[in-house]
Amino acid sequence: MTKLQLFLVSNLFLLSLPSFSFDITEDTLLKLANKANPSLAEIESSFLTSKVQSMELDDKFGFEAYGGHNNIQTKEKSTISFQPVFKSVNQYTLGVKKYTKYGMVLDLNTSVDTRSGQSESGSDYKDLHTTVYEFGIQMDLWKDFLGRITKNQTENLQDIKAKDELQKEISISTFKVNVRKLYWAIMANHQKIEVMNKLYETAKVQAAEARKRKASSISDKAEVARFESFVHQRKGQILALEYEREALFKNLRELFPNLNNEPLKVANIKLDKSIFEVVSCSTQIGKTTEVPYDSTKYDEVVNLLNGIKERQLKVDNTYDDIDLKFDLKLKKTGVSSSTTDNSNYTGDYQDSLDDMNDNDRSGLNAGIMLTIPFGEDKSSTKTVKEELTNKQFEASIDSLNAKVRATHSQIKNSIHLLNQVISEQRENSKQLGIRVKEMKKKYAQARIPEYVLLQDQDALLQSDLNVIDTQLMIVNTILDYISVFNEYPCSFNRK
Repeated sequence: MTKLQLFLVSNLFLLSLPSFSFDITEDTLLKLANKANPSLAEIESSFLTSKVQSMELDDKFGFEAYGGHNNIQTKEKSTISFQPVFKSVNQYTLGVKKYTKYGMVLDLNTSVDTRSGQSESGSDYKDLHTTVYEFGIQMDLWKDFLGRITKNQTENLQDIKAKDELQKEISISTFKVNVRKLYWAIMANHQKIEVMNKLYETAKVQAAEARKRKASSISDKAEVARFESFVHQRKGQILALEYEREALFKNLRELFPNLNNEPLKVANIKLDKSIFEVVSCSTQIGKTTEVPYDSTKYDEVVNLLNGIKERQLKVDNTYDDIDLKFDLKLKKTGVSSSTTDNSNYTGDYQDSLDDMNDNDRSGLNAGIMLTIPFGEDKSSTKTVKEELTNKQFEASIDSLNAKVRATHSQIKNSIHLLNQVISEQRENSKQLGIRVKEMKKKYAQARIPEYVLLQDQDALLQSDLNVIDTQLMIVNTILDYISVFNEYPCSFNRK
């Protein structure tokens, strides 16, 4: 086999390979919507703030270890001969602190002070050790007594996190509904193209017949031109619909970037089942008299918002309160400073511990600190904070309640009206179909001019397109209902 023959065979083989494309169906799009994609990532990231805040607050109530070292070196001399000057001081601290949800801070620490120096009288001090074990409690006695502020803030963050989780679920459900809306827009466009293609073929046949009649001197040049113009008109309408389809495909690729390198194709599927589901679901919604709160998460969000609002008002109300804190410290001290000649003193760490066990050097520090706001500034600020909290939460709560009630009542009415509209449009198309059929007979018998037939065909086309548009409106209306009542039990509600 020559190189040319091999080249031709290989190219024929490549041309015979099947071309792969992404079939657009509702199920395939929903599968993509459930996978990782930019829209889902954006939704999830927007609701992570409250989760981070809740985790940060939990971290705050954990244990906190701390430590420190302080070194002092000096060459100063004492002004009193027998007073020692410690020219080298090392201080070490190690402790554990815990903040609680009850307005208390617990602190357990140990510190070691090591110092060396001399006095002008000739005494020498080397490695004198002071070791302290300390346990402290700081407690809020008024503003955050037993954690009344902290408890409200903690519970609010937990409820905000729960609310955001619900709203994330709602947002994801709404995203899937929007994907389904896009699918049905593509399907409506596909149906229109199919209708237009049939009329385009009919227009070409009619134009060919007109040319034959002209050749037989039955019609004139004007009649042929009229039918020829209709061929171009139909082709232009098809191209406009194909442009609309490309715009819809662009939206689809923006939602799912992994489709950017794949050719898209509208799958040939039977819509009978989907249309039955739409009709069944619309009928079911029409019969639902009361708002189906068990089918929505919006009422749960409202309940959480009401609780958050009440607790936040309690926190706001303490803004200008007095602040009274109680501080208690219990400590044990051990000192290591021994001498044999009352002139040279030495010490070490172990001796300071032994001293702590052998001698009672325990101590107690207790104190109270009171802070009283002065003037009217804080009181005015508190009033504004309470007003802000009320308005913010009331706006959100009223908006969600109105959305749920309005969606149920108005969409019920809309579905009822749209069903009536489509019924009238279908009857209109039926009657126009009968008329067009009769007009074709009359035109073939030369009883009517061509423009009468073409006008009736245009009217039938517009009626058929209106039916498709109204069907899409019904589907979108039901999907709007499902976006709020996402647990509504009808077969058209796919999750």
